[in-house]
Amino acid sequence: MPAYVPFWGDRTPSAPAHAKSHGCAAPFRDYGEGMKALNAVFAVAGFAGCTSSATTAGDTTSVCSEISRAPTAPSWSGTIFTIVMENKGQADIFGNKHAPYINSLANKYAVAKGYHDSMVHPSSPNYLWMVAGENFGVLDDSEPLSHHIDSRSHLADQIETQGLTWKAYEESMGAPCGLTANYPYEPKHDPFVYFNDINGWDGTTFQPSARCTSHVVDYKELHKDLASGNVPKFAFITPNMLDDMHDGSVADGDAWLAAEVPKILASDAYKNGGVLFLTWDEGNNGGDDPPMIVISPNAKPAFVSTAAYDASSYLMTVETLLGVDALPCNSNALTTTQPMADLFSLPIDVTVN
Repeated sequence: MPAYVPFWGDRTPSAPAHAKSHGCAAPFRDYGEGMKALNAVFAVAGFAGCTSSATTAGDTTSVCSEISRAPTAPSWSGTIFTIVMENKGQADIFGNKHAPYINSLANKYAVAKGYHDSMVHPSSPNYLWMVAGENFGVLDDSEPLSHHIDSRSHLADQIETQGLTWKAYEESMGAPCGLTANYPYEPKHDPFVYFNDINGWDGTTFQPSARCTSHVVDYKELHKDLASGNVPKFAFITPNMLDDMHDGSVADGDAWLAAEVPKILASDAYKNGGVLFLTWDEGNNGGDDPPMIVISPNAKPAFVSTAAYDASSYLMTVETLLGVDALPCNSNALTTTQPMADLFSLPIDVTVN
């Protein structure tokens, strides 16, 4: 697979590498001044943050065909968990005395130092990118009524085509398939409800089906699924606006993770070939360097990767572990994105029990 080409500091007039991720071209957009490499000096006790101003240079809209690949066996037998926190750069978290639990995880497992967001803001486009490899031109946090996306090329479709299972666990959502805000739940942090083949948009209104109500559920359902051993193959977890550090403090988020993550790590779904990606949707104060911690029995212990990764790399890593093709435009040749394979002690594209 071709190596990922880092884009920062390169002002040559061609499409940004991350905007072409998974083979989907996008018009060139000037990054503007101030886009700099991450500081080369690094320690888990104190990452240097990106100094660039916020940018939407990654804004991408691709027309993709429906997924049709025949199912194959997933690479790993366990569940792929993802927890997405909010609006913090690496320097906000690593070495912060108010985040002792998160730092304990970073010290024990694998950290992607070179990880950055998709250069789209605010929250919603970053969440869309994590499950579809693009933001569909969305550059605001409006609810699904304003951005009902007619695409059948996203991670949920891939997973179901593969014959696998998935759920989005949304804290404080209440009733399933939450298409409108119910603070502290916000749909802008719940990417799956934006897709028409999930939210049931019929051109005039939403007609949520069992697909949405059975897959996009309140976070309390995760406790039940862990207890029963009925955990899906892919679990996307969004804390509420207080617990994800958006409106709450770093200490609030750290306390939530300290209470909830051990429940995941104690499950068979994690212990038997599982992985937990703990990340933030985007950086803070104009930076684009959110933390990414890979927690797994098969993660390299106390490892720090300096490779340049982004949300497309996260998505491709998930796809590789699931044994599915790449998004978006799964028929196109891959050119610039690679999975985060160096954070694992075992190959991620072969069967691991």
